[in-house]
Amino acid sequence: MEEQFAILKDLSEYRTPTEMKSYFEEVIQALKDDRTALEISRLRIGKFKEFQEEFVPAYVFSLSPYFPKDAKAKVIIGNQNYDFVLLHTNGIEEKFEVSSYINGPREVEIARALNEHGMWSSRLKSYEQLKKQATTYIEETKKNMLKKSKKDYTHASLLFEVSTFEFSVIFHNEFDTSLLDLAKFMYDTPFKAKHVYLIIQNGDDIPTVASDIIKVK
Repeated sequence: MEEQFAILKDLSEYRTPTEMKSYFEEVIQALKDDRTALEISRLRIGKFKEFQEEFVPAYVFSLSPYFPKDAKAKVIIGNQNYDFVLLHTNGIEEKFEVSSYINGPREVEIARALNEHGMWSSRLKSYEQLKKQATTYIEETKKNMLKKSKKDYTHASLLFEVSTFEFSVIFHNEFDTSLLDLAKFMYDTPFKAKHVYLIIQNGDDIPTVASDIIKVK
């Protein structure tokens, strides 16, 4: 797998938003050209985990209105309590912790189905089934946020990410699983962080997702 991991050998470098875009597109093209690398990436093995869970959110944030002009961002590999650093033009560093609720077993199931069959189909068919799954997703997302609120992130900002594409009809129709309710929950939660942001991965293109990032506080 060393050949595949080499695709991400330059993952942890300072980049401007334009450079992050170029790097993202280079990696995606490399995955299209190397089936083994694509399969490893789907399973989030090695640095492909950091690429998906840290670099991509950092890249999205770099295109948002909250990213300072001429600043650069760098993913930090390791077990420190932040995931990427934003470097201002005056030399000041701003740290960010990225977080999201991930259903590990389900993600592996989807990855394996894509690797073996080239497609994945949700077994959820009815509106009620989707609503139940969406409710569970929001509940687990809130639990994850509460865990983060117990930790000291006064040195950093928190960047939460939610994926709503699969349950879009539910998020639009049900208040208790709506993004408005989630944003209110975040606002009312006493995080020990400089700022708190929310990325909503709803299936839109990256620039659109970036423009819709919510600064909760």
